[in-house]
Amino acid sequence: MTKTKKIIIKLACATILGTAGVALTHVNMPQVTVNAAATSVAARALGVDVASYQSADLSSHAHAGAQFAIVKVSEGTSYSNPKASSQISTALSNNMMPMAYHFATFSSNSSAAVAEANYAIKAAQAFGLPKGSYIACDYETGQGNNIYGGKTPTANAIIAFMDQIKAAGYKPLLYASSSVLQHQIDANSVVAKYPNSLWVASYAISGRIDNPNFNYFPSMNGVSIWQFTDNWRGLNVDGNVAVLPLSTDGNVTSNNGAISQAPTNKPAENTASAKPASNPKPAATTNNELATSGYVMKKAYIYNKKGERQSGYYAAYYGIKYYGSTVKLDNGKTAIRVGDDRYVMASNVLGNSRVMKHNVYIYNHAGRRANWRILRKGTPVKTYGTRFHIHGKSYYRIGKGLYVKCANF
Repeated sequence: MTKTKKIIIKLACATILGTAGVALTHVNMPQVTVNAAATSVAARALGVDVASYQSADLSSHAHAGAQFAIVKVSEGTSYSNPKASSQISTALSNNMMPMAYHFATFSSNSSAAVAEANYAIKAAQAFGLPKGSYIACDYETGQGNNIYGGKTPTANAIIAFMDQIKAAGYKPLLYASSSVLQHQIDANSVVAKYPNSLWVASYAISGRIDNPNFNYFPSMNGVSIWQFTDNWRGLNVDGNVAVLPLSTDGNVTSNNGAISQAPTNKPAENTASAKPASNPKPAATTNNELATSGYVMKKAYIYNKKGERQSGYYAAYYGIKYYGSTVKLDNGKTAIRVGDDRYVMASNVLGNSRVMKHNVYIYNHAGRRANWRILRKGTPVKTYGTRFHIHGKSYYRIGKGLYVKCANF
């Protein structure tokens, strides 16, 4: 859900975030106090999440069936979404329950997390988010956010962010992919402090999905919202479903005994892709090996041990399970095993660690500057898969929809 802005709007005035001691950039508008047109949604209600590159008017999303909208309000301590005010107000006017999210850049630094939470609160208030609404910490790679700081320190920083949100009178959530929640965050600690506070991203296939298929629900404790697609009903917007009832009046994220209402009998393993082979071999191996969950960051074709391409593939941004550590195929390529004599290239899932040789801009899939951030010389990053070619230039993918030029490594 890396919702980076497509344009930069320089905003005129700034204020100082009280105890955080950081500057908050305001839009040129008064603070708005509003009451939500919808203060609750039932379990299985559908919703969207939006950022600055989606429409400022969410009427079409409401007409398509969205009952809630999660609006990006801020990122770090210096960016606020210039469309957030309109997105929240049009959600309200269309009887959608508005929520908000903040793109985290604090890595595993608890002090920085507190500063970012204070910034997010000020932004949400300025944009008219009703008091008592949900505010999520969007925790993923990108924008300099290092997700590899250790599961416990990362969870502590996230909890520090959520504590500030709660203290300000809002309901905290944590957004992350199922892979990040399982491998980079001590999610049990987060859920112990804030039960049912997880908003998890996990897609069965890439491409358009109109309704969630709960056979692919990423069963784990504490999930309130599931993001199941990045192209809901052809609107090129992330689609979400409320797993539990959500309310700005109640307190779904307190320990009130609510549990996940999604089925737990999902398939044991993910097999092929959006276009599976006609007679795919089973992904599960015959010797009951323990599987490791991963996340495909670039379309991953399937190969045998000889390095010969097989039918089927795993789509980008799709959960995957693999067995053992990396192996060398007969052609010398490094791969991970996903089944009996079935492999995918390791770099598409695990990435390659690289260090910036120059200060680097970040670009989107169209080769345009994705945001105002610069990755500084010496910054370690992970790149995924082989090179992408955009308008004749070579890029590596570093996150969902985010790229840097290969020449910078």
